[in-house]
Amino acid sequence: MKRISFKANILSFIFIVSLFGLNNAFSQWYYSFSLDGEYNSNPFRLPEPEADQTSQIAFGIQRDWSKVSAQYYGSLTNFNQNAERNFYWQQFFIGGGEKTSWNLSIDNRINRQEYNVYDYSNARGGVTQQVSFGKFLGRLAAGATINYFPQFSDLNNVLLNGTLSLNRSFQTKTTFIGALGLNYKTYLNQNPVVASVTDTAADISASIRTVDVLGNGPGGPGGGTGGGGMGGAMESGAYATYYADDSGSPSVAQFLLSLRMAQSVTKYTGIALQYYNRINLTNQDRGVVGLLYGYSEESQIFDDPMGYEGQTFGAELTQLFPYQISLKSSFYRQQKNYVSQGIYSDPESYDDTVLRQDTRQSVWVSLQKQWGVNFLGGVSKTWQVNYQRIDNQSNSYWYNYNNHYASSGLQFDF
Repeated sequence: MKRISFKANILSFIFIVSLFGLNNAFSQWYYSFSLDGEYNSNPFRLPEPEADQTSQIAFGIQRDWSKVSAQYYGSLTNFNQNAERNFYWQQFFIGGGEKTSWNLSIDNRINRQEYNVYDYSNARGGVTQQVSFGKFLGRLAAGATINYFPQFSDLNNVLLNGTLSLNRSFQTKTTFIGALGLNYKTYLNQNPVVASVTDTAADISASIRTVDVLGNGPGGPGGGTGGGGMGGAMESGAYATYYADDSGSPSVAQFLLSLRMAQSVTKYTGIALQYYNRINLTNQDRGVVGLLYGYSEESQIFDDPMGYEGQTFGAELTQLFPYQISLKSSFYRQQKNYVSQGIYSDPESYDDTVLRQDTRQSVWVSLQKQWGVNFLGGVSKTWQVNYQRIDNQSNSYWYNYNNHYASSGLQFDF
């Protein structure tokens, strides 16, 4: 497969600018540019931490018409000590409407050759309708997504979703938001080849493509671009194998429930309580064994939300200060019960008779300062400092980890 270079993405960006006629209506355009730096104690979420520093350059361009808005956004992430894990992510979005709104988007992630196993592309479309039910304000939403994974064709799928959300506010400055949702995913390859994780590398190579991953070990949930392998083989370049149950799991369905209560405590202080519940309607799933998550969690390769069920509880605090300074913090506890994924009882042994269970706790704090458009030439600026700690307890060896990170960034909007 022909690789797409960063140069090609820049050319695509220039083409998009030309397509909308930059010179004809400059006043209708908006731009953003940001620089971020991060120190992470365990970016690849390993049981034995390996720290790294990352930097990210991001830019966006947007044009608004009377009823339609279009945007291109791209970001390049660089690792200080693991340059081979650098990747580029981009998205093109177009949408419009008010009471009835619609949107279309395409996004993809492009990694270097050593880690192109994490490449993916998604195309989404959706419609949202605002509705009223007495004193409740509601939204009906429906959407469809095509997910494409060049290195894992058996994971290619179409995801359909529908959501009904209701919002009710009271004079006590209390707001309740409830939502019901249904996700349905069908795989484009209905009859995948099933490879057992107990097969030898030669057997797997004969029945399913062997993925060579060069690196020092598997990534972890939510951190790094990912490398990975099966247990002790990872230091010499490991392989990851695809797995599926005997039925081929042609489709997966999941029911979602969420509740949120927000309360204004003072004029400048607000709190919120959040609850999520995922309930799988089938006990089937597809995934990858031995290839753990990477630096970002936006891809189903890392951790498909439809592959597990469980509850999430959270609390959030927002505090406003003078001079356009705000402080936000949150705590979340999530239970994840996987419907078909086994466990690593030790670094090398995979056991498919025991299902994986994780408990994830996270604390997040963000301090933000904004400057209005009248400061330094009509450009809006935002400076942000963030801190997060994640503790993931799992009965599967490679997913038992903790990490913390601190980051700072500056964004310009003009």
